Amino acid sequence: MLRNTSLALALLLSIAASAAAESSVTLKGSRASMIRQNQVAREQDFTFLRTPSQVERFVEEGYLVPVEGNEDYRLANVSYPYARPALRTFVERLGAQYRAACGERLVVTSLTRPRSLQPANAHELSVHPTGMAVDLRVSERAACREWLEETLLSLEDGGLLDVTRERNPPHYHVAVFPDVYAAHVERLVADSLRAAEEEEARLAARAESGAPLPLPAGASTLVDGSAAPASPGEERDDRWLVFATLAVLGAALVTRRRRSS
Repeated sequence: MLRNTSLALALLLSIAASAAAESSVTLKGSRASMIRQNQVAREQDFTFLRTPSQVERFVEEGYLVPVEGNEDYRLANVSYPYARPALRTFVERLGAQYRAACGERLVVTSLTRPRSLQPANAHELSVHPTGMAVDLRVSERAACREWLEETLLSLEDGGLLDVTRERNPPHYHVAVFPDVYAAHVERLVADSLRAAEEEEARLAARAESGAPLPLPAGASTLVDGSAAPASPGEERDDRWLVFATLAVLGAALVTRRRRSS
């Protein structure tokens, strides 16, 4: 009995180790990862653009969109600042998260590159000519590198992209898988909208029932947590807080719906 139990345990440990090995992701590039990126591009029916004129035509026709930078990320020596729409969404979302996490702007060093202008060390299966890849600068700050690498590897583990840390020149090469990434963002937006709507309904129901609402930040309270009494001659009225809260939540819902459209 003990021997059978030990064998079963050994088998389970072996299976778990194999599963962990298969699901592990690293920043080390491989031919297999390049094949996977190239295959996704072909499944999307993306064109591998050959010349600058083709890039410009795809911009005019809306297949590629401008990537211009903002307070969260900037471009550095990018010859063709265009990308597939899903990739622009990725850069904008990642830039905002990166700046909030480490206090500096994300730096984009390359986006769409036609095949005629690929660098000499570019891989023959590179998806830069399709507009679904971006190169990101490696930060000089260790904390920023750690945050970015963990975030990108987490997204790769979720099957949303493929990331490689290149050494010559130093950068992160990221190929975003458009369909699965777009679906991922849609789920996040839907969850956010649903949470906001639920909170709005909760506050509205609480206000309708006459239950006290949370005090705004900075409001004074007594030791037992109740609101401080109004000054002499003043009539306390919390209805303004209900209306203000509902107005803020309503504006947030409208903004989220616009961004998700």
